[in-house]
Amino acid sequence: MPSNFFKLGDWLYILPLAALGLTLGVTGYMTCGDCTAITVGPGGGHATFAQAIARTLALIKASGSFPLDRDHWMLFLAQVIMPALAFFGALKLVLQNIRRDARVFWARRLRDHTIVCGLGSTGRQVVESFADAGRPVVVVTLNSDAPEAAACERRNIAVLQGSATQASVLRQAGLKHANSLVVACGSDGVNLEIGMRARDALRGITDRTVKILPELRSEWLYDQIKNQNAGALDSPETQFQIFNLNINAARKLLRSDAFQQPAPDLMPRPHLLFAGFGQMGAEVLVRAALCNFALPSQKLSATILDERGAASLASAQVRAAGVTEIADVNFTPCQFAPDDLSWQETAASELSVKLPLAVIVALRDDEVALNTAMRLRKMLDGMGAFGCPVYVRVRQQQKLGEFLSLLETQSLFHDRLKPFGSLSHLTTPAALLDQTLDVLARAAHQVWLEENAGSDSPAAVPWEKLSEFHKQNSRALADFIPVRLRCCGYRLKDGQAAQAVLDESTVEKLAALEHWRWCQELRALGWRYAESRDDFLKRHNRLVDWDTLPDGVKEYNRGMARKLPRIADAAGMSLCREQLVFAETLEQTSLDAEAQLVILADPRNADSWQRAHGPAQEKGGKIWALVPDGASPQLFRRLEMADPGLIERWLSEAQSEALRRRPS
Repeated sequence: MPSNFFKLGDWLYILPLAALGLTLGVTGYMTCGDCTAITVGPGGGHATFAQAIARTLALIKASGSFPLDRDHWMLFLAQVIMPALAFFGALKLVLQNIRRDARVFWARRLRDHTIVCGLGSTGRQVVESFADAGRPVVVVTLNSDAPEAAACERRNIAVLQGSATQASVLRQAGLKHANSLVVACGSDGVNLEIGMRARDALRGITDRTVKILPELRSEWLYDQIKNQNAGALDSPETQFQIFNLNINAARKLLRSDAFQQPAPDLMPRPHLLFAGFGQMGAEVLVRAALCNFALPSQKLSATILDERGAASLASAQVRAAGVTEIADVNFTPCQFAPDDLSWQETAASELSVKLPLAVIVALRDDEVALNTAMRLRKMLDGMGAFGCPVYVRVRQQQKLGEFLSLLETQSLFHDRLKPFGSLSHLTTPAALLDQTLDVLARAAHQVWLEENAGSDSPAAVPWEKLSEFHKQNSRALADFIPVRLRCCGYRLKDGQAAQAVLDESTVEKLAALEHWRWCQELRALGWRYAESRDDFLKRHNRLVDWDTLPDGVKEYNRGMARKLPRIADAAGMSLCREQLVFAETLEQTSLDAEAQLVILADPRNADSWQRAHGPAQEKGGKIWALVPDGASPQLFRRLEMADPGLIERWLSEAQSEALRRRPS
């Protein structure tokens, strides 16, 4: 019998009734002189207290026959109450067993369903997201009577009680016929253990491939798994997809407009401000430095406001031991609390020193994070930085975040206050199972594999069988593709089209940029140059500038650069060249019908704005509008009344000047 056989609500009436029945029985036997154990009989004297208790408990058998009269009414009631309680207990036991059997029966009848182990914050949200998407789900949890389990059952989701480390419990959940197993029990070690036991349980009993998705939060274990060879975890019946929600949240955030600058190699040196840090902030910092801003002369700088001060650097060093090699980081002790606003003076001081490209709020508590983000938004507005975006990490309170975002959003500035990293967005079937963030990475690997299928490289396998190490390499390369293209005056567009032909100067620049990113990544991981490669000591003979790289290695990078149009095509996209024209020179410029027209215009100059507006409408062009430093919000409101759909992005005066140096 389970330890939670009776719930709290049951005890509220079971205990008073049991006490009443026992009191009536004991009192009745001790005051009745002609009562035997179960009926009225020849007088045998009054029962002792111990005899009265024993006789009262015997009434549970429902064999008492005391009449309802003045002398025996207490025993009459006791002979009704005691068997009723026993009957209720037996009925509850039967119903609970039926309920359990029904759960198991329902789970075993399901096909192509997802098994979710654990109902913590991640597991609970996975269940809700999959159910909302119409995916059948079975839950395995240690406590099937918890409120989270009850919420699942109200949605007609089967909930099985037991330890997912036991193969028998997973078999009851229909593991043999499932298409995926999501393990989010709150412990990385337990999650991985369950995944490996499920793999062993499936050996030789199914002809399908079951996806196993353990959640790993700690960097050390994730790195160990990532560096394993292909197939170290997989089997013919299983495919492991390790997921880390911080990584996915950071990758998604860094695709926002603020981090996708035009001609990023020409832009002013990027600077970010973090309010709070931790694992989420560390992931954003490292990925930004290794991808979006991994360019010569574009070393990222960051100001971090965190209660731990410089000690918070440890979070980033776990992610990348050489983080200080790829980013200049300044730490300021600062504690955030909704009822203590002393942090605002510190934040204002840092903002006045250098205005950031974006502000990232990464605090543990959602409510504190939203409160801090709103106050930072008002501080930036007070400085005239209306277009500087504030991104706030919100795990649970996504709806509140979206509501507050709407209060700050203008049609011309979509990211003035933008929540990111919510569990509801990161745990959808598309995000977890289909890995929508990896469309370009899959395409890059597919194109490489087409030419290297016969290779003895451990990467010469389909994406589904690729080791996590090689997947991460493909992801890093793919996430950097849009950055490289923008440096060369190209952009990625959705939809396939005729594949672009890249000239050799563009190929050379694309190849050199990828080599620079690769070098930055190795330096961040602690690698150094040496004449001979030594993987154990982290020494590499290719950690040199592009100009001194051997010709054979250069040609390999050039070959990969030439494949970018094919990679885009495999991902359902296409490369499109940008033709950037300044409004004042538009009439003297010959427009390329095959290029994406981009017009840079100053909205304060009515003549310049009008010149840009007409051609942009007629030729499907986009306007990059200058945001004057400290410009009045009235300017933006007037433009909102016009046609904001033509304005693709806003540029600061420094960014505008940088674009004027861009080669035509």
